[in-house]
Amino acid sequence: MHDVLNTISRVPFGGSIVTPCPAHWSKSVVYSESTLHQIAPFIGKLKSSIACDLVKQFSDKGQTVYDPFSGSTSIGLEAWILGRNVITNDLSPYASLLARAKLHPPATLGRALKRVQAVAEEAETHLPGVVIEEAPPWVAEFFHPDTLREIIAWVRALKNQEDDFLLAALLGILHHQRPGFLSYPSSHTVPYLRRNLFPRRGFPELYAYRSVQDRLERKVQRTFRRIPALDRSLTRYCFQMEASTFVPPRPVDIIITSPPYMQQLDYGRDNRLRLWFLGVEDWQTLDRQVSPSEDVFLQVMVKCFENWKYILNKRQHCILVLGDTFSRRFRRRIPLVVADIAAFQVGGYELVSHTTSAIPKIRRVRRDYCGNRSETVLVLRRT
Repeated sequence: MHDVLNTISRVPFGGSIVTPCPAHWSKSVVYSESTLHQIAPFIGKLKSSIACDLVKQFSDKGQTVYDPFSGSTSIGLEAWILGRNVITNDLSPYASLLARAKLHPPATLGRALKRVQAVAEEAETHLPGVVIEEAPPWVAEFFHPDTLREIIAWVRALKNQEDDFLLAALLGILHHQRPGFLSYPSSHTVPYLRRNLFPRRGFPELYAYRSVQDRLERKVQRTFRRIPALDRSLTRYCFQMEASTFVPPRPVDIIITSPPYMQQLDYGRDNRLRLWFLGVEDWQTLDRQVSPSEDVFLQVMVKCFENWKYILNKRQHCILVLGDTFSRRFRRRIPLVVADIAAFQVGGYELVSHTTSAIPKIRRVRRDYCGNRSETVLVLRRT
């Protein structure tokens, strides 16, 4: 490993301010956030209320907010809602699709539904050429054969029309046990079948054919349920690049991001069904890239801080939301190690404040998950 990590300071947070966690960060936002956030699920999703508070507190209207590890695009969407220009980036094709869908939605529900009809007409032309036997068995086992044939035809039409919004909406109804979704009974966020809980003999209706168009139309209507006024004149760039080397097309006024947890979340495996429909069959390689080991993660952070010094305007903030994984190598929590990398090893940053809060069970995709139990918001400033 690069020697830069062998000399990380053991200096604690020092004179930085410990800020209290706002009470509403622990509360559910399902019925209050913009429903654009809910177009499709994403494991490890940053809560929209946290993203909103950080954007409000550390940036002004008209400034440019950059999220180099955008994931579910919580930060990017809240920044746009609050009148900021936005630049997002993520190496995952699924995350990149969500960014494009959330930051470039149709202007009205009426227009979105017209697009559904247009895609339906093209999908019909693709149906004769769909050979579902070409789908891997592990994919085919989730769907009625006629439903799978339709999904593939719709995906081809959506890709051909470059309709990221509807493609994301389609992936959002890809699997669940509810009738409004497309699969046999399965979980929503992480794809696994629930045959024991919903046996075919006892629930035959859950194993019947399901049409794509009517379910997609209802999904679009749900997505438009709560959409605030949005300034479409603001810049909204979406990239799919390696964060440690990517240079945005313009200087940025603030960086707010939540880097990937080191092997705590499996972004590839847990999105493998959606990724397959996006053309990604090798989710294992993607997992190694977007959910790396601790050593690789820290090396990436070194490169990011070096790169961001030339991207972020001076005296502006760089804010990271980090899971409180314990580093066995440095015998400290990862946020402490990352703060030392920025302030003492790479240099050019000072730690302003930090806030640590528990991650409520309601935010966990896996209720019995025992990984990170809390997360820390590090507020750094370019010197």
